Amino acid sequence: MIQITPTIKLHTYQESMESGLHVRSLVLQYKNNNYHLHGGTRDTIFVFTEGVAIYVLTINTSIGYIGLNTYMAPESDPINSVFLQNSREIKETLGHKWEGLAPVTMVKRLMEHLF
Repeated sequence: MIQITPTIKLHTYQESMESGLHVRSLVLQYKNNNYHLHGGTRDTIFVFTEGVAIYVLTINTSIGYIGLNTYMAPESDPINSVFLQNSREIKETLGHKWEGLAPVTMVKRLMEHLF
């Protein structure tokens, strides 16, 4: 598994102040393909490749969630994902000292929970 540093861009769209429609999305660009990320602008994001798959680990300790999304070119949306939405789920899945784990170790452990 190899960690990479692709380009991640923030796309925003605001239709009007009256409608309240405001869209923000993160797009990962890698090898001439775009992937829609499931995460926020305050997440810590790690990206790895192995074979033809791209693994995106998103961590937000202030809100308390961790997500792993798997992509395959040229599909722009994840083909598989796991989302841990609170500290209990994170500790049950990654262990009580999960914050000391290397990101690649987190990815490998979370891969066991992909369907």
